[in-house]
Amino acid sequence: DTYSWGDSYKKSALTPSLSLIYKPFEELSTYVTYIESLEQGTIVDNTYKNAGKILDPIISKQYEIGAKYNITDNLAFNTALYRIEKANEHSDDGTDTGTYVQDGLQVHQGIELMLTGKLTDNLSIRAGATLLDAEVKKTSDDDLKGKRPDGVSERMFSIFSEYSVPQLKGLSLNGGVHYNGDYYVEEYNTKRFSSYTIADIGARYETKFDKYPTTFRVGVSNVTDKKYWQNQYSLGAPRTISFSVQMKF
Repeated sequence: DTYSWGDSYKKSALTPSLSLIYKPFEELSTYVTYIESLEQGTIVDNTYKNAGKILDPIISKQYEIGAKYNITDNLAFNTALYRIEKANEHSDDGTDTGTYVQDGLQVHQGIELMLTGKLTDNLSIRAGATLLDAEVKKTSDDDLKGKRPDGVSERMFSIFSEYSVPQLKGLSLNGGVHYNGDYYVEEYNTKRFSSYTIADIGARYETKFDKYPTTFRVGVSNVTDKKYWQNQYSLGAPRTISFSVQMKF
């Protein structure tokens, strides 16, 4: 990989990727993976003392071990344990007017669980959970050591299901719930945004007009009109109703 900005910024690196897969029996696949990647350093925002500076590119490392188990021909369970190491970037005084620097290491360790497929002929499901432990290490700033990187939630859960109504061919009803855990909005972990849960519902109807396949969709996202911060810069979308028609010619 190579990143380059004019004559003043150039970086090349060998970034290996290795994956081994083993199937102890037909329904179960296991794997181990190691990946390195070269990432662009941050272009510093104009509020900082070193505005416009391009920080050095960084190499991140990811270690992962996982498995996929086919419960039935139509239903699978996946799990993965992972560790990600990447450079920590932050303001040297914790404000938007300090100097933005690279210092220390972010370490993200967690587990992901996912269930996908059909529970019955008419009911499908996609459910997932992420449990994460993230902290800053190897920094010269003692006040940052052990802190959770800003913008990182340690708990995330979601479930989405769809039901094909057998009494009316072509009609499917769907719904889902997503939970995002709380997270800090600055590196010293003094300001935190609360967790939030969002629910969505919808329906799809597939039919034909003449010989043209046509699909009607209607959905309501954020059904309860939950007020929440999607990230530290923007509010989440309010209750939104959408409708669409798709025809294939």
